[in-house]
Amino acid sequence: MEKEYDIILFGVTGFTGQLCAEYMLERDYDKDTGDTAADDDGNKKKAIKWATSARNPIKAEIILKDLAMQCNPPRTDKDVPPVLKADLVCDSPEQEEILRNIVKKTKVVLTCSGPFEKYSKTLVKLCAELGVYYADITGETDFVRHTITNHDKIAQDSGAVIISHCGNDCIPCDLTVYEMNQYAKTNGCELTEVRTYEDVPPSASMSGGTISTASYQLNKDRSTKNNKSSSEFDPLLSATDGTKSEYTTKNLCPKSNVSVPDLDRNAGPWIMGPVMMNCVRRSNALIGYSKDFQYGDALLQQDSYMGQLKQMGTFALTAGYVTVPSVFQYFVPKPGEGPCRENMENGFLTLHGFGTMVNKQDGKERKLSSKFQFNKDTGYLYTAVLLIETGMLLVEKYGSLSGGCQTPASALGNELTQRILKEMDTSFEIKEI
Repeated sequence: MEKEYDIILFGVTGFTGQLCAEYMLERDYDKDTGDTAADDDGNKKKAIKWATSARNPIKAEIILKDLAMQCNPPRTDKDVPPVLKADLVCDSPEQEEILRNIVKKTKVVLTCSGPFEKYSKTLVKLCAELGVYYADITGETDFVRHTITNHDKIAQDSGAVIISHCGNDCIPCDLTVYEMNQYAKTNGCELTEVRTYEDVPPSASMSGGTISTASYQLNKDRSTKNNKSSSEFDPLLSATDGTKSEYTTKNLCPKSNVSVPDLDRNAGPWIMGPVMMNCVRRSNALIGYSKDFQYGDALLQQDSYMGQLKQMGTFALTAGYVTVPSVFQYFVPKPGEGPCRENMENGFLTLHGFGTMVNKQDGKERKLSSKFQFNKDTGYLYTAVLLIETGMLLVEKYGSLSGGCQTPASALGNELTQRILKEMDTSFEIKEI
């Protein structure tokens, strides 16, 4: 069936969703240039037809028109994508049918609407049933587990490709491990261990939506009665046939501060470390790096005393809101608010990777290092870009990928790495040490 849209973007009224829409408008991905347009390398490009969907279409339209006027050069009020009205929290069969009729119009669904356990369960279900490709920016592992348990087989049968973790959580880490594995295979080795260390500026901070999601996750009822699973093993370890994968992953995320001699720095645990680990665990289960693979992620501590204070202050404020939201709500950004533009433009992520691979012939260990450099804030500004570029690649690959609940690495691999390096201010290097 011919699709009306290539991409439908959900969550445009939120902070990251607005950054996604802005990027799409700035890049002119929707310009009606047909098959004759070419990029800077002379490759033919085809325009993307996209739309947005929101519970409040009037608010969404105002946002899109404002973003269009801020483009360089400015775009007209009429030169914005349509807004399709739907509520992601489907409280009735009628609301679900409205959402279904929207989802069936597109090849790819992209969503920034978190908490995803609250706003995306029906959306991802419909994508799985209708064979629509889906990508989000969630860091909610419980949501990913729910998706695998309930929709993996359905998505495989329909051809739907369901990919979570398509932002800062967890593309940089996931692709770093993937590329190290490719290097190991090329050199006749098996990758057995990777540790990644994240370096961000002291100005890095969280949006209201992120803080709200963290509060939702940490305060929800986790009693056995309300979180009972029929699975005999962690759904993240599911192989494509539904059985438990032989490729398991040991968690190396530190529980206290550790020294990183190769960087002459200290690193410590942080809230997103387990999320990165779980994404890599899922990739290993699907791709098969090693049956005894080990992975951990940690946050590098700031060098300066003031930087350390800033970093600790951000964590303390977030922890305070999660614990006592009625008190700390006045000191954190509200949903829809986030870091200032200057901090995002001047932000960065340097992801250092250190790996061990074993030569399959003589059993000797060899060491690897990598560096994935993002020269803008990845928490929000570049998370938006990562999601959109993942979506653009999914449009190109539409109908040619194997369906199921996957990861950025297992679904798109090196093609996604190369697209990121081409479209974003990034660099990646890998070498033996």
